[in-house]
Amino acid sequence: MTTSNVHIPSAPSTINSAVLAYLASAVIPMVWGAIELFSGSQPPVPGVPPELNSMLVNLSLGISVVSVLVYVWLSLKLRAGRNWARIVLAVFVVLQLLALFGPVGAASYVGTGLAAVGLVLSFLPDSNRYVVDVQAPR
Repeated sequence: MTTSNVHIPSAPSTINSAVLAYLASAVIPMVWGAIELFSGSQPPVPGVPPELNSMLVNLSLGISVVSVLVYVWLSLKLRAGRNWARIVLAVFVVLQLLALFGPVGAASYVGTGLAAVGLVLSFLPDSNRYVVDVQAPR
């Protein structure tokens, strides 16, 4: 078995910053929403039985946790230079932008803004060069 000296480049600051922006865009709205739910500042939905309201709260928290885990996984793949992760994250940002046309709170605007920053950073020239360089040794 022979070993080859393949140089894998280190991620540029644009990719590292994009990863942080994407992670913050997922975590901040989840934490913000959890604080609102548990502090009682969000009143129960009128006309909904308490059991169903509790179930909806648990469901929304579960979906939030799953979405954060997906963002973490995609961000790590972006950090590893995977172009497909960059594209999937871009699609998620577009979906977040479309969701802003519905009834949303301030946390959604913060999350979408951070995701948009991550999107721009992940497609800057240094980021493009990194993704191409990582794919080249394969």
